[in-house]
Amino acid sequence: MEQYVVETFLTANEPFSPIKLSVTVPFNEEYIFENVAVSDANVVVRLQAEDGSIESEIQYVESENPGIYVAENPEETVLSGRRYHLEITDLKQDNDRITATTFVPGAFEEVAINTDSLTYQGPVQYEVTFTQGFYPGRQNVYVATSLALEPENYDLTPFWAGQDPDDEDEFLRVSSGLINEGNYELNDDGTLTLKYPWIGIAFYGPNELSIYAVDNNIFDYIRTVEIQTGGSTLSPGQIENVIWNVEGGIGIFGSRFGINRVVFIKE
Repeated sequence: MEQYVVETFLTANEPFSPIKLSVTVPFNEEYIFENVAVSDANVVVRLQAEDGSIESEIQYVESENPGIYVAENPEETVLSGRRYHLEITDLKQDNDRITATTFVPGAFEEVAINTDSLTYQGPVQYEVTFTQGFYPGRQNVYVATSLALEPENYDLTPFWAGQDPDDEDEFLRVSSGLINEGNYELNDDGTLTLKYPWIGIAFYGPNELSIYAVDNNIFDYIRTVEIQTGGSTLSPGQIENVIWNVEGGIGIFGSRFGINRVVFIKE
């Protein structure tokens, strides 16, 4: 059965990200976005006020690329600690409607780092100390992400060198997976210290290392995808569904708040 597919991440303090809209294809067909993009939809993101009413609207328009919608006002930025609602209408059928909600994680600040240059898998591991943010109903969950700044000048680290990418740019940005309270230290002053995982670094040389607090939509998506791809304790033949948190379709309308530093990784 054909379903709508929504794809976007909102990042606090940055402009509103493009939203990709498409439909699924049968199991035996290759998914190529350009071939299944959905055009001419009405896409709007609404900011919820403290009393539950709508404080403002961010209208999206379709870009030159079919199925990719961009914010009409490119200067408006995503607010941390606030709730946003997505609504998509004017779809293939008049009564089709896609909705989703995200709470953008609350802001936090870097307090200290232990180094800005280190040897890969050496005795010193990159550590960052930061204040605690806020997420309603649970502790914060983080994702560590690296962006290689000069991949043309440096080699891949051993783990990633052993992988077989479909695209040579696939490893420019890689993530660690979910980092919960078992992977960081709570200090006496209430700050957190996180050791950046080596698996989250794909290239030697200068890397932008980021720590993102993620919303429930990203959290649910990553943890259920990880079950699908191995490492779970499920019985043989038992596969849990990926959690999408999208009504009227599948995909992800997620958000995050992050801090970053440029760190040089030596062989």
